[in-house]
Amino acid sequence: MIRRLAFLTALLLVLAQAALSAAGTTDRTPPPWMRLSEVMTELSVDPAFVAAVLQRLGRDPDAGGLLGPDQIRRLRILILGEHWEAVDHFPGLTVAGLGRSVRLAALARGYLVGAEGEEPAPTTESEATGQMKEVTEPLALPQDGPALAPDAYLRPMGFGLQIGDRVDPSSTGQHAKALRLAQVLNRLALNPAPARAPPRYQVEVDGEIAATPQDLLALLIKAGHRLEVRDARYFANFGDLIYQGQDVLTPFWLDTGIAVPGTDRPLLVPAGHSQHELHLTGPLLDARLSFYFGIDGRAEFRPIDTLDQAWVLGRVAHVYGGDDALEVVRLAGAIIRTYAGIRDAHPDLPFGGYYRLGVCNDVNAMIELHMQGRTTLFPLTLDSQFFPGDSEVDRLARRLPVDGRADSHPDLQRIFGSIPVDDLAALPLRELRHDLELVKLAWLQGRVSSMNWWDPGPWAAAGGVLATIWLVLWWWRGRRPPVIPSA
Repeated sequence: MIRRLAFLTALLLVLAQAALSAAGTTDRTPPPWMRLSEVMTELSVDPAFVAAVLQRLGRDPDAGGLLGPDQIRRLRILILGEHWEAVDHFPGLTVAGLGRSVRLAALARGYLVGAEGEEPAPTTESEATGQMKEVTEPLALPQDGPALAPDAYLRPMGFGLQIGDRVDPSSTGQHAKALRLAQVLNRLALNPAPARAPPRYQVEVDGEIAATPQDLLALLIKAGHRLEVRDARYFANFGDLIYQGQDVLTPFWLDTGIAVPGTDRPLLVPAGHSQHELHLTGPLLDARLSFYFGIDGRAEFRPIDTLDQAWVLGRVAHVYGGDDALEVVRLAGAIIRTYAGIRDAHPDLPFGGYYRLGVCNDVNAMIELHMQGRTTLFPLTLDSQFFPGDSEVDRLARRLPVDGRADSHPDLQRIFGSIPVDDLAALPLRELRHDLELVKLAWLQGRVSSMNWWDPGPWAAAGGVLATIWLVLWWWRGRRPPVIPSA
């Protein structure tokens, strides 16, 4: 079933887009990517592609198991009629709608999702760390290992499509070192809090011992390394699609509920991704690591060894060095320990707690809130019920704004703060740039208005179901590489 559902990834992602005709540049130079509708238009010319899709929709219950009969009929009409322009403008989901899709995806995976307002069990550090033993080992860096192949993270999908990431050639020789450093930092983060008694995992560097992530990096700085931490924002790449060697534009558009002045449309923005990036250079190693909470249910440090597609852009909101960089690492370690405790105490949380414990942004919003006194990230989704304690992370989690609740309101400061360009004039998605400029002007003039929530009618169920399928496929992709059988 996984393989069959994965076959529909490219097709179903079409209906999760909104305003993809916004792709373009301010001049006549074509962008270095293709719109998904362009890909689907080209693929639909191949009778084998159309026949394979229709066969799985019409005859294979596994392929359409998450779609109702009306949605299957509508999808067949769109495929046969090649109405790609119509689906290019398919409305985005609200944050609340995304939450409903996550719950539907969880049900599809067989999770038992508790009712809203349930009282989660308290967590303890012993649950997060398990029965630990006292271990002290050398850092073992530099560490040699095989270089990553250029296609190490790419999987063929058939019909000229690939899914995954290209390897960054500049990082291939550093992969083993960066992976070892990330693993050690994550393991150190799971130690009991410094005020608690041992046992602990410890690392030795030049005869000195580190028992926390910040202590290890402080020892590396003492040994001649330089550490810089960057608070980076991007557009989230939910598709990771490549067609005939060219990047495919696959954002997931969110309905902010804010009216675009002079229109009857809500402001739609691509969902953002944020991460704190550690840039470490020195005699033992040069490494780049990221820190965020992933759909794998883990808040952790991860090696940066892939190339982003051009359309995700990128902006650094804050740069930390010296003691501030070590403070960011310290708090990231506390977050890792807290999230591991919640995950151990609630093993039935769908997708390891993704969405209910936040999306990628929430843990980075905690760091920004601690370091800057506010957060400028959107969306934020964590359920504060899972953070009832008096720890630093619990208190930060409860201070975060939460999007998608009945009592939440669109926050333009955070919406604009998550756009991954310093200047809107540099945004290459023309129609998105135009809408943002209109909204920003209205914001400065104090005349921003919210939409009366759009009534999507018969498309709502299709949108929710298709988003659900996307979430399931994305989660599965992280656990088992999707391969699309040829027709």
